[in-house]
Amino acid sequence: MFKPHGIHLLGLKKISLEFILRTREKQTSNPVAANFKLPDKLRENCGLAGVWAGSKVNVTNIVIEMGKALQHRGQNGGGVAVKPSGRMLKVYKKARAFNEIFRSVNVVEENSLRGEVAIAHLRYPTEGAGRLHCDAQPFYASYKGWELALGHNGNIVDVKSHRKKLSKLGIKTESDSDSEILTWLIAIAPGASWKQKIANALVDVKGAYSLVMVTGDDKLMALRDPWGVRPLVWSQDNGHVFVASETCALDRISIRHSQKLEAGQLLIADENGVSISNYSQAQKPSFCVFEKLYFSHETSSWDGVIGDNRENLGRQLAIEEIERIKEGEIKKEMVKNIDYVVAVPDTARPGAHAFWEVLSKKITKLAPKLSYIRGLVKERYDYAKRTFIEDDPYLRTKHIEKKFFISPSIIGKSIYLVDDTGVRLNTYKILVEHLLKIGVSQIHCRFLAPRFVHPCFLGVNIGSRDELGAVRKDKTGKYQVMSEAEIGKDLKVASLYYLSLKGLAASLNMSVDQLHASHCTGCLDYHNPFDMHLFDPEYQRTPYTKAIFVKKSESKSKKIPLPISAQLPQ
Repeated sequence: MFKPHGIHLLGLKKISLEFILRTREKQTSNPVAANFKLPDKLRENCGLAGVWAGSKVNVTNIVIEMGKALQHRGQNGGGVAVKPSGRMLKVYKKARAFNEIFRSVNVVEENSLRGEVAIAHLRYPTEGAGRLHCDAQPFYASYKGWELALGHNGNIVDVKSHRKKLSKLGIKTESDSDSEILTWLIAIAPGASWKQKIANALVDVKGAYSLVMVTGDDKLMALRDPWGVRPLVWSQDNGHVFVASETCALDRISIRHSQKLEAGQLLIADENGVSISNYSQAQKPSFCVFEKLYFSHETSSWDGVIGDNRENLGRQLAIEEIERIKEGEIKKEMVKNIDYVVAVPDTARPGAHAFWEVLSKKITKLAPKLSYIRGLVKERYDYAKRTFIEDDPYLRTKHIEKKFFISPSIIGKSIYLVDDTGVRLNTYKILVEHLLKIGVSQIHCRFLAPRFVHPCFLGVNIGSRDELGAVRKDKTGKYQVMSEAEIGKDLKVASLYYLSLKGLAASLNMSVDQLHASHCTGCLDYHNPFDMHLFDPEYQRTPYTKAIFVKKSESKSKKIPLPISAQLPQ
C-alpha cells in the first residue's frame, strides 16, 4: 500500500459537528433589524491560484493574497503547497475558511512555508463532502520519484471506476475526494515527462477539472479539461508566472493583463520559461453558464466583465417583463402599485439595478413611482459566508436570520424582489414570509436566470432533483417542473417569473443554439458535454421525462429576442 512520504502535512485537524453547531446564535428580537442569511444560493466552485518565480523570491505571501480574493468560491477549507528550491515540497491546509487559516502575518514563517513555487486552493466539497478534516486541498502524491501537490476545481463524474483502479494497484486514498484520485492518477501514470503523464492519466477521465500543481522538480503546472467547463487564467509579469481561477485574484496583486488557458491546454512554468501546449484535443466547448450567472466575482472578466453580463441579465428580464405587460399576462394595475425594486445582495445587485433602469424608462407613465432601493443590506462582519456553502440543512435554515439587515423603508410597500437564481427555494420562502410578516405589502419575485431543474455533476452542490425548488414528483414518481404560477403560489407571493432560456442567451448576445454550442446548461435544460444520464442515478432509477419548459402562451412561433444592444436605446 502506497503512503505519502517526503512531505510536511501541517495544520490538519478534525472538526466535529459539535464545534460547527456552536456557531448557532439566538434570534434577534427586532423584526426589522433582524439580518438574514439566505441559503438558497449555489455553492461555489473551488478557487485556485499559483505563482512561479524565476529567481530566489518567496512567493507564498503572493499566492495567499490571491487566494483571499477568491473566497467567494469556497469557504469549507483551504491551503497552500510550496516548493523551496533544493528542499522538500510542503503542504499546509486546514478545514477552515482561507482568510482564517492565513489571518496571522506570521503563519508563513512559523510553518516554514517560504518557496519559489506555490499554489493555493479554496475548497467547497462536491464529491466526498462529509469529511472536512481530511478533504482539504492541495493533495499530495509521490510515486517512483514523481512528486506533486494538486488543487482541483470541478467534479469527476466517473470517479468510482478510477478509485477502483487505484485500489487494485494497492493505493489507498486518505479522503473521499475525487481530487485526491486525480492527484494519484497523474503520479502513477506512465510517461517520461509531466506532459506525457498528464495526457495518459486523464485520457479516460470524464468531468470538469481545472487543475493547478506544484512538482518536486520545481515546476508550476496548470490545465483545463478538454471541455473547458471551469475557468482558469494566467499572466506573466516581471519574471513571475501567475495562474488563477479568476482575474479578480490577479487584480488583487495589481496584475491587470491576463489570458485564458484554453480547453485541453497545459501550462508549465520552470527554469526554461513558460510553455503552453495541448495535452488533449479540445472537445465541444462547454463553459459553465452559472459561472457568469452567479459563481464568478462581478469584477472578474471572462468573455467580458462579469458584472456587465449580469447587468445584461437584468435588462433582458425587464424586456420580458414589458412584453408580459403588453400581452396582458401581467396586469397594468399591478405594476402601477409597485413602489420599489429590491435586490437580494450581492450577486443580484447589478442585474436588479439594470432591471429597474429599463422599466423606469420604458413604463414611466405606467409606474411613475417605481424606484430602486437597497432594501436588503448584507451583514459585513459576523456572517460573511456565502450561504449555499453550508452542508447541514438545519444550519442553512438557522442562518437565514444572520445575514441581511432589512430597511424599514420597504415596510408597507409593494416590491419587486430580484434575485440571481432560485434554486432550492425552501429558505427563500422563509425570507419572503418574514418580509410579509414585518409589513411588506406585496412581493413580486423575479429571477435573473432560468429555473434550475436538473442536478449538476460538474461542480455544483445539487446532486438530486429532490433539492430543487422548481421540481416536484407527481403521484407516479415522475419528476415534473412546476410552473412559475405554481412556484409563486407555494411561496405566497403576488407574482413570480424567471428569465427565460432565450432571454439568458440574448443577454449574452447569442441565440439558444449558440448558447448550447459554447456553454454547459445542463442544470437548466440537460444540455451538457456528456451522456450525463449514464451518471445520473435518478434518471436511471425513476421514470423520468424531460419537462417542456415553454409556457403554453409561448408555444406559438416567436422571434428569438434581439441582443440587448439592439433592443435598448444607446
